[in-house]
Amino acid sequence: MRGGLARHTPASPQPAPPVCSGRMDGTDPIVVSIELAAEPGRAFAAFTAGLAEWWPAATHSLSRQDASRCRLDAKPGGAVEEFAPDGTRHHWGTVEVVEPGRRLRFSWHPGRDAGSAQWIDVRFEAAATGSRVTLTHGGWEALGEIAPILRREYATGWPVVLGESYARFVTRKA
Repeated sequence: MRGGLARHTPASPQPAPPVCSGRMDGTDPIVVSIELAAEPGRAFAAFTAGLAEWWPAATHSLSRQDASRCRLDAKPGGAVEEFAPDGTRHHWGTVEVVEPGRRLRFSWHPGRDAGSAQWIDVRFEAAATGSRVTLTHGGWEALGEIAPILRREYATGWPVVLGESYARFVTRKA
């Protein structure tokens, strides 16, 4: 994939799809950025408090169509998790850093042991259009030999999750 930044222009009703940077076959962090017509504080609140509404659980969860919802408890030590209709909780990660309106960092290990956790860092910055949201997913070495395989999957998944589901949610709330 080519490096770069997707931009939302006023003439476009939806933000342009993001572009993922980094080599597809390595273990470098994945970086996905989008620009939104929402100030950073609102973009942060939509990402955290609105996760249950915008996360595409039917396609990007352990339970798939059976997932009832996902949740992010935006406080240090808070859980990132998925709930199945039968009440089963799938722990995806733990919130490590919260700087409201600016930054969120959490561990990431859906369906795997916490010892194989990677990290996700999401930054919210002011931009001409409102805000630039940059998600960086790193720590692939914790996965050992399967790291390049999973990284390739996430390199195609994050642009959908961030650039389509999340961006569409923020745009609707604008």
